[in-house]
Amino acid sequence: MRLRSLGTACGLLLAASAAPTWALSPGPNNAITDVPGISVGHVTGPDSGVTVVRAAGPNGQGVGGGFTQRGGSPVTRETDLMRPDNMVETMNAVVLSGGSSYGLAAAPGVMQCLENAGIGFSVGGGNVVPIVQAASTFDRATCSAPPASRPDYTSGLQACLAANSGPVAQGNVGAGTGAVAGGVKGGIGSASIVLPNGIIVGAIVAVNSEGVPYDDTGTLFGTTLEVGNEFRDLTKIGELIKYRVPASLPGGALRSGTNAVVATNVQLTKSQATKIAEIADDGVARAVNPAHTAGDSDTLFVLGTARLAMASLGDPNAVVTQIGTAAANAVSRAIVHAVLSARSTTCHKSYCDTFPLACRFRR
Repeated sequence: MRLRSLGTACGLLLAASAAPTWALSPGPNNAITDVPGISVGHVTGPDSGVTVVRAAGPNGQGVGGGFTQRGGSPVTRETDLMRPDNMVETMNAVVLSGGSSYGLAAAPGVMQCLENAGIGFSVGGGNVVPIVQAASTFDRATCSAPPASRPDYTSGLQACLAANSGPVAQGNVGAGTGAVAGGVKGGIGSASIVLPNGIIVGAIVAVNSEGVPYDDTGTLFGTTLEVGNEFRDLTKIGELIKYRVPASLPGGALRSGTNAVVATNVQLTKSQATKIAEIADDGVARAVNPAHTAGDSDTLFVLGTARLAMASLGDPNAVVTQIGTAAANAVSRAIVHAVLSARSTTCHKSYCDTFPLACRFRR
């Protein structure tokens, strides 16, 4: 028994030493593209834009997915197909866009991009139907003027063609172009985490929230969840500038929304992905207050790219909880990155221009 215990201990030590050196830290990009099979492309217009998240399984085709939708003003496309009781089991891409309901027009362009590559649900005769979900939000950074541009078929096609697995541009790009977060400029943000058992989780978020991402001293809520000192250049400002917190834009139906995509390298059923989405969505509530208001679209998608079999990781219920927990934290961190990466516009100062003391050491 003693020899067996010693052998077990040695085996655990060897396994630990063989683990990736970046375990328990962000992936190389600290972005959703650290998940194998995920690529991201943006198209940025004058007032609005599109962000496309493409997902490919080991065979180059679709992956399992799920979603949750908790805002009171959803602007979505094809989400019913992701429900566990419906037939199609795989998804090919998710579109995040501005433009409110008009922005859903970008999704057909993504379908064309994927169809041209032979990617989609096979319907026989060599024909495919790409499965493309979408969530859109209203662009609030237009100085209350009509937008000069809205996402359309062409911008969806271009964003899909631009998708790559490298670093993800953040801030005033893609679906974050016209975003506002409470009283400061919003935007696109991304983050990732690698767990010791090889699970990789990433998130990308378009932050256009009615709620604020900071407390009444200006401190960002999500910074407490940092991984690998990713927010080390941010100064804790405490009570020093308590009275400089800007007024938030007024809320209302179809005026805002924090939409997100979470991905993992684990193979997921739609039921598992849906439960992960429900857990991960808490990451929005941790980083934005209030979240899921009557005027928010607040939709979160989950995709599993099937590089790791669920059965190889242990009890599926425990693994789902582990992924969901990591995803919630990644969503909160991505929201912080979105706010810190955003740049001031004519109408809305960025977080760093509003709270310069907090960002004084940021490069």
